[in-house]
Amino acid sequence: MSTTKSYMLVVLLMISFSFCERNNINQITGSGTLEATEITLSSKSNGQVLDLLVKEGDEVQIGSVVAVIDTEKLILQREQIQAGLAEVNYHTLTAREGITVAEEQQENIKKKFERIKILFKEGSVTQQQLDDIEMQFDLSTTQIKTAKSNLQAAQMKKKQIEANLKLIQSQIDDAIVTNPVSGIVINKFIEKGETVVNGLPIVTIADLSNLWIKLYVTGPELGFIKLGNKAEILVDSFPARKFEGKIIWISSKAEFTPKNVQTKEARADLVYAVKIEVPNPESLLKIGMPADIFLSKKIN
Repeated sequence: MSTTKSYMLVVLLMISFSFCERNNINQITGSGTLEATEITLSSKSNGQVLDLLVKEGDEVQIGSVVAVIDTEKLILQREQIQAGLAEVNYHTLTAREGITVAEEQQENIKKKFERIKILFKEGSVTQQQLDDIEMQFDLSTTQIKTAKSNLQAAQMKKKQIEANLKLIQSQIDDAIVTNPVSGIVINKFIEKGETVVNGLPIVTIADLSNLWIKLYVTGPELGFIKLGNKAEILVDSFPARKFEGKIIWISSKAEFTPKNVQTKEARADLVYAVKIEVPNPESLLKIGMPADIFLSKKIN
Protein backbone atom coordinates (compact mmCIF):
# COMPACT_ATOMS: atom_id res chain seq x y z
CA MET A 1 0.00 0.00 0.00
CA SER A 2 1.41 3.39 -0.98
CA THR A 3 2.22 6.08 1.53
CA THR A 4 -0.51 8.34 0.10
CA LYS A 5 -3.17 5.63 0.43
CA SER A 6 -2.07 4.85 3.99
CA TYR A 7 -2.31 8.53 4.91
CA MET A 8 -5.80 8.80 3.40
CA LEU A 9 -6.93 5.72 5.30
CA VAL A 10 -5.72 7.18 8.60
CA VAL A 11 -7.52 10.44 7.87
CA LEU A 12 -10.74 8.62 7.02
CA LEU A 13 -10.50 6.56 10.21
CA MET A 14 -9.95 9.72 12.29
CA ILE A 15 -12.94 11.43 10.67
CA SER A 16 -15.06 8.33 11.20
CA PHE A 17 -13.99 8.07 14.85
CA SER A 18 -14.66 11.75 15.43
CA PHE A 19 -18.11 11.46 13.82
CA CYS A 20 -19.00 8.46 15.93
CA GLU A 21 -17.74 10.16 19.07
CA ARG A 22 -19.79 13.29 18.43
CA ASN A 23 -22.92 11.28 17.70
CA ASN A 24 -22.59 8.71 20.48
CA ILE A 25 -26.02 7.78 21.82
CA ASN A 26 -24.47 7.58 25.29
CA GLN A 27 -23.57 11.25 25.16
CA ILE A 28 -25.40 14.52 25.30
CA THR A 29 -23.82 16.93 22.86
CA GLY A 30 -24.24 20.54 22.04
CA SER A 31 -22.42 23.71 21.20
CA GLY A 32 -22.11 27.15 22.64
CA THR A 33 -19.84 30.11 23.21
CA LEU A 34 -17.34 30.46 26.03
CA GLU A 35 -18.11 33.28 28.42
CA ALA A 36 -16.40 34.78 31.45
CA THR A 37 -17.60 36.39 34.65
CA GLU A 38 -17.31 40.12 34.01
CA ILE A 39 -17.17 42.80 36.69
CA THR A 40 -17.64 46.47 35.86
CA LEU A 41 -15.81 48.76 38.29
CA SER A 42 -17.62 52.02 38.84
CA SER A 43 -16.57 55.23 40.54
CA LYS A 44 -17.72 55.74 44.11
CA SER A 45 -16.45 59.33 44.14
CA ASN A 46 -16.99 62.57 42.26
CA GLY A 47 -13.96 64.29 40.81
CA GLN A 48 -11.27 64.41 38.17
CA VAL A 49 -9.36 61.26 37.26
CA LEU A 50 -5.78 62.06 38.26
CA ASP A 51 -4.38 58.76 37.03
CA LEU A 52 -5.60 55.76 35.07
CA LEU A 53 -3.23 52.85 35.50
CA VAL A 54 -4.69 50.25 33.13
CA LYS A 55 -5.56 49.86 29.47
CA GLU A 56 -7.59 47.31 27.55
CA GLY A 57 -5.87 43.95 27.45
CA ASP A 58 -3.91 44.46 30.66
CA GLU A 59 -3.76 41.60 33.13
CA VAL A 60 -4.57 42.90 36.61
CA GLN A 61 -4.26 41.33 40.04
CA ILE A 62 -6.74 41.51 42.89
CA GLY A 63 -6.18 44.62 45.00
CA SER A 64 -4.11 46.48 42.41
CA VAL A 65 -4.96 50.14 41.71
CA VAL A 66 -6.97 50.91 38.57
CA ALA A 67 -7.58 54.65 38.91
CA VAL A 68 -6.98 57.57 41.27
CA ILE A 69 -9.61 60.29 41.63
CA ASP A 70 -8.94 63.78 42.97
CA THR A 71 -9.65 64.12 46.72
CA GLU A 72 -8.45 67.68 47.43
CA LYS A 73 -11.88 68.95 48.52
CA LEU A 74 -12.51 65.83 50.57
CA ILE A 75 -9.20 66.25 52.39
CA LEU A 76 -10.10 69.87 53.23
CA GLN A 77 -13.47 68.69 54.57
CA ARG A 78 -11.66 66.07 56.65
CA GLU A 79 -9.39 68.74 58.17
CA GLN A 80 -12.45 70.83 59.02
CA ILE A 81 -14.13 67.87 60.71
CA GLN A 82 -10.93 67.01 62.60
CA ALA A 83 -10.83 70.57 63.91
CA GLY A 84 -14.42 70.18 65.11
CA LEU A 85 -13.47 66.92 66.78
CA ALA A 86 -10.59 68.60 68.61
CA GLU A 87 -12.99 71.28 69.84
CA VAL A 88 -15.56 68.79 71.11
CA ASN A 89 -12.78 66.80 72.83
CA TYR A 90 -11.87 69.98 74.70
CA HIS A 91 -15.51 70.49 75.73
CA THR A 92 -15.69 66.87 76.86
CA LEU A 93 -12.61 67.31 79.02
CA THR A 94 -13.99 70.54 80.47
CA ALA A 95 -17.32 68.85 81.27
CA ARG A 96 -15.54 66.00 83.05
CA GLU A 97 -13.53 68.47 85.09
CA GLY A 98 -16.75 70.36 85.89
CA ILE A 99 -18.33 67.20 87.27
CA THR A 100 -15.28 66.50 89.44
CA VAL A 101 -15.22 70.05 90.85
CA ALA A 102 -18.98 70.08 91.48
CA GLU A 103 -18.87 66.71 93.23
CA GLU A 104 -15.96 67.82 95.44
CA GLN A 105 -17.81 71.02 96.33
CA GLN A 106 -20.93 69.10 97.15
CA GLU A 107 -18.96 66.72 99.37
CA ASN A 108 -17.59 69.69 101.36
CA ILE A 109 -21.04 71.27 101.58
CA LYS A 110 -22.53 67.94 102.69
CA LYS A 111 -20.07 67.67 105.58
CA LYS A 112 -20.82 71.23 106.61
CA PHE A 113 -24.54 70.59 106.24
CA GLU A 114 -24.34 67.59 108.60
CA ARG A 115 -22.48 69.63 111.24
CA ILE A 116 -24.96 72.51 111.07
CA LYS A 117 -27.90 70.12 111.45
CA ILE A 118 -26.34 68.82 114.63
CA LEU A 119 -25.64 72.35 115.87
CA PHE A 120 -29.19 73.40 114.98
CA LYS A 121 -30.57 70.60 117.17
CA GLU A 122 -28.33 71.84 119.98
CA GLY A 123 -29.56 75.39 119.38
CA SER A 124 -26.10 76.69 118.45
CA VAL A 125 -27.13 77.95 114.96
CA THR A 126 -30.19 79.69 113.60
CA GLN A 127 -32.82 78.44 111.17
CA GLN A 128 -31.48 80.86 108.58
CA GLN A 129 -28.04 79.28 108.76
CA LEU A 130 -29.57 75.85 108.29
CA ASP A 131 -31.64 77.07 105.32
CA ASP A 132 -28.60 78.68 103.72
CA ILE A 133 -26.48 75.54 103.86
CA GLU A 134 -29.37 73.43 102.61
CA MET A 135 -29.76 75.82 99.67
CA GLN A 136 -26.04 75.51 98.91
CA PHE A 137 -26.34 71.71 98.92
CA ASP A 138 -29.32 71.82 96.52
CA LEU A 139 -27.41 74.23 94.27
CA SER A 140 -24.40 71.89 94.19
CA THR A 141 -26.70 69.03 93.11
CA THR A 142 -28.00 71.19 90.27
CA GLN A 143 -24.44 72.05 89.25
CA ILE A 144 -23.53 68.34 89.09
CA LYS A 145 -26.58 67.60 86.94
CA THR A 146 -25.67 70.48 84.61
CA ALA A 147 -22.06 69.32 84.31
CA LYS A 148 -23.19 65.76 83.55
CA SER A 149 -25.66 67.06 80.98
CA ASN A 150 -22.86 69.07 79.33
CA LEU A 151 -20.70 65.92 79.24
CA GLN A 152 -23.49 63.88 77.66
CA ALA A 153 -24.08 66.55 75.02
CA ALA A 154 -20.36 66.69 74.24
CA GLN A 155 -20.19 62.90 73.95
CA MET A 156 -23.16 62.82 71.58
CA LYS A 157 -21.59 65.58 69.49
CA LYS A 158 -18.32 63.64 69.44
CA LYS A 159 -20.07 60.50 68.12
CA GLN A 160 -21.70 62.57 65.38
CA ILE A 161 -18.41 64.16 64.35
CA GLU A 162 -16.60 60.79 64.44
CA ALA A 163 -19.29 59.33 62.18
CA ASN A 164 -18.82 62.23 59.75
CA LEU A 165 -15.07 61.69 59.89
CA LYS A 166 -15.48 57.99 59.05
CA LEU A 167 -17.79 58.90 56.18
CA ILE A 168 -15.38 61.42 54.67
CA GLN A 169 -12.47 59.01 55.14
CA SER A 170 -14.45 56.32 53.36
CA GLN A 171 -15.03 58.72 50.45
CA ILE A 172 -11.31 59.47 50.33
CA ASP A 173 -10.52 55.75 50.34
CA ASP A 174 -13.06 55.19 47.55
CA ALA A 175 -11.10 57.61 45.36
CA ILE A 176 -8.46 54.89 45.05
CA VAL A 177 -10.21 52.40 42.75
CA THR A 178 -8.87 48.85 43.17
CA ASN A 179 -9.62 45.49 41.59
CA PRO A 180 -11.95 43.13 43.46
CA VAL A 181 -10.78 40.24 41.25
CA SER A 182 -7.83 39.22 39.12
CA GLY A 183 -8.44 39.17 35.39
CA ILE A 184 -8.12 40.98 32.07
CA VAL A 185 -9.32 44.50 31.32
CA ILE A 186 -11.73 44.06 28.40
CA ASN A 187 -13.35 47.52 28.36
CA LYS A 188 -12.22 50.99 29.43
CA PHE A 189 -14.82 53.75 29.68
CA ILE A 190 -12.83 56.82 30.82
CA GLU A 191 -9.52 58.55 30.24
CA LYS A 192 -7.12 60.37 32.53
CA GLY A 193 -8.25 63.94 33.13
CA GLU A 194 -11.96 63.25 32.73
CA THR A 195 -14.41 64.05 35.50
CA VAL A 196 -16.37 61.16 36.95
CA VAL A 197 -19.38 60.94 39.21
CA ASN A 198 -20.55 58.28 41.62
CA GLY A 199 -21.72 55.22 39.66
CA LEU A 200 -19.95 56.01 36.39
CA PRO A 201 -18.30 52.86 34.89
CA ILE A 202 -14.50 52.94 34.73
CA VAL A 203 -13.42 49.54 33.41
CA THR A 204 -14.76 46.03 32.92
CA ILE A 205 -12.58 43.15 34.12
CA ALA A 206 -13.12 39.56 33.03
CA ASP A 207 -12.01 36.66 35.19
CA LEU A 208 -10.39 34.33 32.64
CA SER A 209 -9.20 31.78 35.18
CA ASN A 210 -12.60 30.08 34.97
CA LEU A 211 -14.77 30.39 31.89
CA TRP A 212 -18.25 28.98 31.47
CA ILE A 213 -20.50 27.80 28.70
CA LYS A 214 -24.21 27.03 28.47
CA LEU A 215 -25.69 23.85 27.08
CA TYR A 216 -29.41 23.34 26.49
CA VAL A 217 -30.81 19.87 27.13
CA THR A 218 -34.25 18.40 26.60
CA GLY A 219 -36.51 17.07 29.31
CA PRO A 220 -35.61 13.43 28.67
CA GLU A 221 -31.89 14.27 28.70
CA LEU A 222 -32.24 16.08 32.02
CA GLY A 223 -32.56 12.78 33.85
CA PHE A 224 -29.05 11.75 32.80
CA ILE A 225 -27.16 14.69 34.32
CA LYS A 226 -26.65 16.28 37.72
CA LEU A 227 -24.53 18.94 39.38
CA GLY A 228 -20.85 18.07 39.42
CA ASN A 229 -20.93 15.87 36.30
CA LYS A 230 -17.85 16.22 34.13
CA ALA A 231 -17.99 17.54 30.58
CA GLU A 232 -15.56 17.54 27.67
CA ILE A 233 -15.08 20.78 25.77
CA LEU A 234 -13.56 20.98 22.28
CA VAL A 235 -12.60 24.19 20.51
CA ASP A 236 -11.44 24.65 16.92
CA SER A 237 -8.31 26.53 18.01
CA PHE A 238 -6.98 23.40 19.78
CA PRO A 239 -8.43 20.44 17.83
CA ALA A 240 -6.12 17.89 19.44
CA ARG A 241 -6.94 18.89 23.00
CA LYS A 242 -9.90 18.25 25.23
CA PHE A 243 -10.74 20.67 28.03
CA GLU A 244 -12.53 19.43 31.11
CA GLY A 245 -15.57 21.20 32.51
CA LYS A 246 -18.04 20.62 35.32
CA ILE A 247 -21.76 21.26 35.62
CA ILE A 248 -22.28 24.00 38.21
CA TRP A 249 -25.92 24.97 37.56
CA ILE A 250 -29.02 23.39 36.08
CA SER A 251 -32.06 25.51 35.43
CA SER A 252 -35.18 24.49 37.34
CA LYS A 253 -37.44 26.00 34.69
CA ALA A 254 -37.92 25.01 31.07
CA GLU A 255 -37.61 27.64 28.34
CA PHE A 256 -37.84 27.81 24.59
CA THR A 257 -34.53 27.20 22.88
CA PRO A 258 -32.70 30.56 22.51
CA LYS A 259 -32.76 32.43 19.21
CA ASN A 260 -29.11 31.74 18.47
CA VAL A 261 -30.13 28.17 17.60
CA GLN A 262 -30.20 27.89 13.82
CA THR A 263 -33.66 26.52 13.00
CA LYS A 264 -37.10 27.73 14.02
CA GLU A 265 -38.14 24.12 14.64
CA ALA A 266 -35.40 23.67 17.23
CA ARG A 267 -36.22 27.00 18.85
CA ALA A 268 -39.78 25.80 19.42
CA ASP A 269 -38.55 23.01 21.71
CA LEU A 270 -38.64 23.38 25.47
CA VAL A 271 -35.20 22.90 26.99
CA TYR A 272 -33.30 23.37 30.24
CA ALA A 273 -30.20 25.53 30.50
CA VAL A 274 -27.11 23.89 31.96
CA LYS A 275 -24.09 25.97 32.97
CA ILE A 276 -20.68 24.33 32.71
CA GLU A 277 -17.58 25.80 34.34
CA VAL A 278 -14.33 25.37 32.39
CA PRO A 279 -11.05 25.96 34.28
CA ASN A 280 -8.58 27.96 32.20
CA PRO A 281 -5.27 27.98 34.14
CA GLU A 282 -3.14 28.42 31.01
CA SER A 283 -5.37 31.19 29.61
CA LEU A 284 -5.64 29.31 26.32
CA LEU A 285 -9.40 29.74 26.10
CA LYS A 286 -10.81 33.14 25.22
CA ILE A 287 -14.16 34.85 25.57
CA GLY A 288 -16.38 34.25 22.56
CA MET A 289 -14.72 31.05 21.38
CA PRO A 290 -17.26 28.61 19.90
CA ALA A 291 -17.03 25.20 21.51
CA ASP A 292 -18.56 21.74 21.33
CA ILE A 293 -19.76 20.14 24.54
CA PHE A 294 -19.93 16.43 25.38
CA LEU A 295 -21.66 15.04 28.47
CA SER A 296 -21.74 11.34 29.29
CA LYS A 297 -25.22 10.07 30.08
CA LYS A 298 -25.50 8.71 33.61
CA ILE A 299 -28.61 7.30 35.26
CA ASN A 300 -29.14 9.35 38.42
